[in-house]
Amino acid sequence: MKEVSSNPIVSICIPTYNRASMVSDAIKSALNQTYSPIEVMVVDNASSDNIEEVISSFHDPRLKFVKNDKNLGLFGNFNRCIELAQGKYIHILHSDDWIDPGFTETCTRFLESHPDVVMTFTSLVLHTPENQNLLKVSDKTEIYPPPSGFRQILLRQSFIGCPSVMVRSEIYDTIGRFSLEYPYSADYYQWLKISWQYSIAYIQDACLHYRQGEHSESYRLLFTSPSGYADTLKIYIQLIQDLSDQYPYYRSDINVALRRFMRDCLFAGFTRSEQMDNFNPALFSGFAWNALGLIKPENISEHFLYFFDAIGIWIGSICMKFSITRSLIVRLLKKRSNYY
Repeated sequence: MKEVSSNPIVSICIPTYNRASMVSDAIKSALNQTYSPIEVMVVDNASSDNIEEVISSFHDPRLKFVKNDKNLGLFGNFNRCIELAQGKYIHILHSDDWIDPGFTETCTRFLESHPDVVMTFTSLVLHTPENQNLLKVSDKTEIYPPPSGFRQILLRQSFIGCPSVMVRSEIYDTIGRFSLEYPYSADYYQWLKISWQYSIAYIQDACLHYRQGEHSESYRLLFTSPSGYADTLKIYIQLIQDLSDQYPYYRSDINVALRRFMRDCLFAGFTRSEQMDNFNPALFSGFAWNALGLIKPENISEHFLYFFDAIGIWIGSICMKFSITRSLIVRLLKKRSNYY
């Protein structure tokens, strides 16, 4: 049994809700880290399953268990983890994922040797029922000083894998914890806030294993409800307000993010809306129209691009109304329909 530290350097927090059948892998991977001065804290969000039995099967004094009296929501429980954490660094590990044995040591050593960096994120191995894929941001470790990381998050889809993030605990006091205004996408807004003001780093030689499937929060937010898309649109609106007079400096980056969001909304309207009870596909074309309204063309070429964007949304909106055209386009997009 590894030594228990009275002053843990790293808090590995595992928020969970009705994941008793999966959380063991996350706990085992956290307790098996090569880095010793850690605490592993499972924070249960008022589950109705047998999570207590799972916890009692572990006999390691570094493992702590807290059960909320009521469900605080996804990011409310993240904030509860931050509130309880005692470490200098906080890693919120999702309860259906797991980490390689050297993950914590690699990220911690990097943060200790780079005091200007406040947050790290890593490579992911994406596990699906069919296969495994390694997802890398770069072939080497990279530091993104502000606002470089902020721009990368806007420009590149899925730039940061949320459960791979490790943050200096004081940053949550400075920047604030996860916003409950965006109950489905608050992590995206949090990384944008941090990277706008501080250096962040991608750690190439640490790896998180990300389990994708119908059990996951990502699936629930993107396949069974439009709420995740609505939240993302609200974040872009808030971001423009936050930037205020700095907005012109980031206009082109935000426009790229908005155009990607428009495409994602149209894609979801065709391929996912029928899985969502009581939601009309037109809702997604509405999201796309609202996103287009946030784009501010700067010159003639951008006005032309804006025009073609509008034509694309208009055509997509019409095609989305008819089941026969939806079915045809779904077949064309079938290979991408399960990606998130």
